[in-house]
Amino acid sequence: MKIDLFGKIYIAIMSSYFIISAFNALVDIDAKLARVGLSAVDSNGKVAFILIYCSLMISIGISIALLFYYCKKWQYSALIATTTIVSFISFRIIGSAMLGTLTSTQISFIAVEVVEASIGIFLLMKSQSNLHSSN
Repeated sequence: MKIDLFGKIYIAIMSSYFIISAFNALVDIDAKLARVGLSAVDSNGKVAFILIYCSLMISIGISIALLFYYCKKWQYSALIATTTIVSFISFRIIGSAMLGTLTSTQISFIAVEVVEASIGIFLLMKSQSNLHSSN
């Protein structure tokens, strides 16, 4: 089935995306902090950022890959990726609403994340309908 191939490609891309994002931030912490409008006042702040951001992104990426490896089904991994991305979108909007501003940085992140989540939702829905039609 083509949907299974596209699902596997999606989770490979999403797993890689999360892991690469973490390593990109790790190799240039100051650039990542500046990109999202943050600054660390000392090395403890940078370590905290590495802990929060990098560990989150790495754990999501590895979880996506390991779940596929152990379960042999891409849908579970796609569900993790899609749920995480929808959560990112939701809390960007909630945070922006709380602060009364939606910046161009947040809009650009949301735009990319909407595409990522839409692909995941489409693949999961298509997979579900294929499952029901084969019964």
